Amino acid sequence: MGKNDFDRELGTYLSRRKKAEIPDIIKWVKSFVPKPTPPPVKVQLPEDVQTYEEEKPAAKPKVQEVQLEEYPSEKQNVLSFVLDKLNKIGLLAKKPKVSEEEQEIQIKQIVAKEMVQKDLRELSKIALIAIKKLPDEDRKEFKESAEFDALKKILKKHDLIK
Repeated sequence: MGKNDFDRELGTYLSRRKKAEIPDIIKWVKSFVPKPTPPPVKVQLPEDVQTYEEEKPAAKPKVQEVQLEEYPSEKQNVLSFVLDKLNKIGLLAKKPKVSEEEQEIQIKQIVAKEMVQKDLRELSKIALIAIKKLPDEDRKEFKESAEFDALKKILKKHDLIK
C-alpha cells in the first residue's frame, strides 16, 4: 500500500469517525435561564357574552395537609433509624471530652509503650548475638534450659517471634 492509498484511507476513516461533541456552554447556561413568557392576550369580548370561571375543588388542600403531617414523622423515623444504625456501628460514638492534662498523660503512655517495644527489640537482638557467639556445646545446653523457654515465651508475648 502506497503513501497515497494510506492517506486516502486515513482521510475516509477520520471523516466517517464520530467526532466528539464539544459541549455548548451557551446552550447549557440558557437552559437554566427562565424563558420569557409572552404577555397575556387581552381579548375584549362583547358585552353580551357571559364568562364562567370554574371552581377548584376544595378537597385537594386537605389531602396535601395530611401528606404534610405524615411526612415529618416519616422523615424523623427514617432519620432516627439511620442514626441508630450508625451508633450501633460506632461511627457516631460520642467520645468523652478529655482535658489537656489527660491527653498529655495518654500521649506519654503511648510513647512509653512504643519505647518499651523498641527496647525489647534491641534486647532481643543483643541476646541473639550473644547466643550465637557461645560455643556449640554451651549453645545446645542453653537451648535445652528453662531460660531459653522463658526467653521464647517473652518474645512471643511481644510478637517479636512467631
